[in-house]
Amino acid sequence: MGVLSANKPEPVNTSMLSLVTYADMMTLICCFFILMMVFANYDPPGAVGKMEEVAKAFTGQKEKGKVSSTKFTVMQDMISKHPELKDLIKTSIVDNSLVITFTGSILFDKDSYDLSDESRFLLDSLIDLIKVKDANYRILVEGHDDNQPIGKDSKLTTHWALSSARASAVVSRFEYFGFDPQNLVAIGLADTKPIAPNEDEKGEPMPGNMRINRRIVIKVLEPQNKSKLVRLGLGVYFTNDNKGE
Repeated sequence: MGVLSANKPEPVNTSMLSLVTYADMMTLICCFFILMMVFANYDPPGAVGKMEEVAKAFTGQKEKGKVSSTKFTVMQDMISKHPELKDLIKTSIVDNSLVITFTGSILFDKDSYDLSDESRFLLDSLIDLIKVKDANYRILVEGHDDNQPIGKDSKLTTHWALSSARASAVVSRFEYFGFDPQNLVAIGLADTKPIAPNEDEKGEPMPGNMRINRRIVIKVLEPQNKSKLVRLGLGVYFTNDNKGE
């Protein structure tokens, strides 16, 4: 009488395991060579763009707002410690832009749009700090005035013309320092946006407030995002348009 044999496990298909392991290995090798190809053509601008794309892929970074704020915070700190500027200007970070305000008559005398040697030195010191960080920043300059009549000796007869001329004079210094004119904008806002009342409740002029309202505001913004092709190597390109940043 035969002895019943115990149930035996089915034999393992070693060929299938080998195939799966081989496929995993080939996938890893393929990924390795793709990364090698991405960084094959090294040039500073291209490499930076590639590294940013890789960083976004791993961190999920979609916006540059935090990066911009960090850059402007560093610049703001530099300005606050500058011996010639720290007590004469005010700075703030608003909507991912650095806002710099020359209050009162620091840059211009009343009814004048000419930069004195002293005010030019102060302005040039600020421009130099901005240029050291990035000469491609977009610069928006606003000229503001009080609401008092312009003196008869002035060449300009309206607050619009005077505030625009002052903003243009500041922009010209940025251009002199090598900033691209296409990244520069000068706006004259006359007396339309006071930050303090020009007169008291009785309608009497308030010289202190008028001095505050006569100001130059410089807004530093990130360079314009433009669509560009990023080289991956072996003649392969992809579009890096940054429209969502």
